[in-house]
Amino acid sequence: MGSLLALGLLACGGPKGFVIQGEVTGLPDSTQLFLINIENGTLMDSAWVMGDCFQLEGFFEAEPQSVRMDARVNGKEIREWYQSMVIGNESITIKGDTSDFPTHLTVSGSKYQDQWTEFMSYRLASLRERDSLLVRILKLGDDPQQETEVKALMQQMSAIDRKADSLEENYLFTHPNTYPGLRCLSARMYTYSKDTVRMLFDQMSPDLQNRKYGKPIRTYIETESVSIGAPFLDFEAEDQQGNRVRLSDFVGKDGKYVLLDFTASGCGPCIQTNQAMRQMVNTYSDSLQIVSFSQDRSRETWLNSVQRDSIGWPFLWSAEEVDRGVVSVPYQVRGTPTFFVIDPQGKIVQKWSGYGKDIFDKKIGRLKNKP
Repeated sequence: MGSLLALGLLACGGPKGFVIQGEVTGLPDSTQLFLINIENGTLMDSAWVMGDCFQLEGFFEAEPQSVRMDARVNGKEIREWYQSMVIGNESITIKGDTSDFPTHLTVSGSKYQDQWTEFMSYRLASLRERDSLLVRILKLGDDPQQETEVKALMQQMSAIDRKADSLEENYLFTHPNTYPGLRCLSARMYTYSKDTVRMLFDQMSPDLQNRKYGKPIRTYIETESVSIGAPFLDFEAEDQQGNRVRLSDFVGKDGKYVLLDFTASGCGPCIQTNQAMRQMVNTYSDSLQIVSFSQDRSRETWLNSVQRDSIGWPFLWSAEEVDRGVVSVPYQVRGTPTFFVIDPQGKIVQKWSGYGKDIFDKKIGRLKNKP
């Protein structure tokens, strides 16, 4: 009876999902494929390859979605065999050979993937040209006699990057109400005025605006951005003990400066930064308070990194940050690690990104044991 009811629902026009039918030569029958939703990290479906063929199915509540198809042979992940796509609830066909992974498989049947292919064609074409120049540079090595040629090749690479950037920007301004347009604006929003971002964002459908990449754009439009010389922006988050705290709880206390560190558990330079900051705690105890803010999407991942890196200073995380970028967007954080120095009066006096040897001595060494 339940089966009959299910058939009845389907016959009456119930939700219809996506079907991916693939034929990729060179995939052994021991290959298992996994389809992962990139936006939320969930596993959508998995399938075994039989005679070069496979089928993956599922349903999206909102369209389109960024997905990635990974391959494992006898339980071992084959890193070269993957395919990223932007698809909806459509009938999709994938064809090609294992040598076509990850960018040359033919994906047909999805209007969203067609948009994404058009958008990415600019970048993929430039990457192929760029990679050929990079190979030539590496072959020349550090030979001083080849310095002139190396500089010329690097200038060609820069020109390629500028051209690709210009083509992508043109796509954004001519196709704003598309998923590629949304992704492009999300990546570029700090380079435009808020009026320009608002103009492009207003042309997008409500569905796009409320997607993972749309919510931070709205935050950027609706909040004041911080800058060097301006007052710090206060925010509330959870610390590693489970307490709700505010950044203002630390700013100006005992006349100390605050080093605000935007970090992530999977970032190699961030791990090096944590090692250096563990040594700084005593050296700067009279003048500096460190406060780290995690960019990890998972609370569990953040808490695990607290233990792994032996964090002994306030380390904060916020679910609202994960959803809307309520902290990193006003601070215009483009990567990790990124640091801000806030003086005892609450003014931002320094900002920099990246980690290198002796970076803290160079940037804030004057604060050592400062009265």
